[in-house]
Amino acid sequence: MIHKLLILVLTGCVSYNVTAQPYEGKFAEANYDESKVPEYELPDLFSSFDGKRIKTVEDWEKIRRPEIVDFFAQNMFGEVPTPSSPIKKTFQLISEDQTLFDGLCTRKDVRITFENELGKVTMPLVLFVPTKAADKVPAILLANGNDIKREALKINDSQRYGQTENGIPLHQLMSRGIGVATVDYQAFGRDNENKEGKVSGGISNLFFKNGQKFTKENEWGMIAIWAYALRAGMDYLETDKAVKKNQVATLGCSIAGKVALWAAVTDTRFGMTLLATAGHGGDAIWRREYGETLQNMCTYLPTWICRNANTYAKNVHDLPVDQHSLLAAMAPRPLYVSNGQHDLWADQKGQWIGTYNAAPAYQLYKKDVAFTAAEQPPINQPIIKSTIGYHVRSGVHGLELYDWEQYMKFVEYHFLNMEPRSVEEVYK
Repeated sequence: MIHKLLILVLTGCVSYNVTAQPYEGKFAEANYDESKVPEYELPDLFSSFDGKRIKTVEDWEKIRRPEIVDFFAQNMFGEVPTPSSPIKKTFQLISEDQTLFDGLCTRKDVRITFENELGKVTMPLVLFVPTKAADKVPAILLANGNDIKREALKINDSQRYGQTENGIPLHQLMSRGIGVATVDYQAFGRDNENKEGKVSGGISNLFFKNGQKFTKENEWGMIAIWAYALRAGMDYLETDKAVKKNQVATLGCSIAGKVALWAAVTDTRFGMTLLATAGHGGDAIWRREYGETLQNMCTYLPTWICRNANTYAKNVHDLPVDQHSLLAAMAPRPLYVSNGQHDLWADQKGQWIGTYNAAPAYQLYKKDVAFTAAEQPPINQPIIKSTIGYHVRSGVHGLELYDWEQYMKFVEYHFLNMEPRSVEEVYK
């Protein structure tokens, strides 16, 4: 279906018009005024690029989904090139500690190595699993820049009981029977901030052809490189006997939310994705031109995406897809979208529009989606028992304990086949 304007969808929604603010740099020209959102039409989810009507799961999987994913690969995030020299992957268990929380939790430190004739790249992975689990456990794979390197996985603050320094509610995860892993994705590449969007260094160098010094126009930007790092983390998790390999969820916040989504879309080994304030390039549609825009990203963060994205930077209405199409490419795997009430840059109204308009792909698979109306759900009323989960919480941009607790309930419901439990029920 084609959705026009969809402003009506947002009657009574949770956001505010904002007058001019003294923002600088990439924030300076952002629109936060709903009256300035242009009229738009979202591309029809079930109409292929050549006009074929998509009516069945088979049509979706053979025609529509592949062309959506390929379009994003070629024109937004960049494709993973073919290396000129075969890459060898190895995993090394560096240490294992079974004493956390008086033996409730085991920590494993792993080194992942990618190597070929052009060089070698290593990346750390840390996995926490319940020590005495009777069976393999589902796991959340958290995308982070360098939390392992900066030792942010320590647990040394009794006033934040059972949480790591970077906010992972580790004790609660273990008590629920859910593992959690994380990789430092910047080990696969650091943003060189090249103003022309040319990427080099890290894992990209292992894929260069003879004489190549930076990525081509349609090759991976940093979002795709970091998503590839998550996929490398999945390569290891498939080998770990404590993890149920078909029950691994990606999780990311902000830029890492975009990374987590693209990793899960391009690698169906991931059974779920959980998004926190992912925003534009993740779950918020571009066509509203509210908060961050594609032109802004191409101007200020050109290495995040591929250089082909510049084709659409000044007219996103020419895009034959929008972010609802990308969210729909997750179907039929569970998807959770969340944001903070006052996260204007990420456009939480646009996130809801993206989420709501991805639902028909799930319904094609006859999956339950618990959206009873097009209006955005109220603040702090999460949708858990649904193939697409959703909430907007009080507060601002970021990944909070409130978010984690909804994700854990979502994992319980879909992976552990149980009624989602409150914190009180977990610890009673």
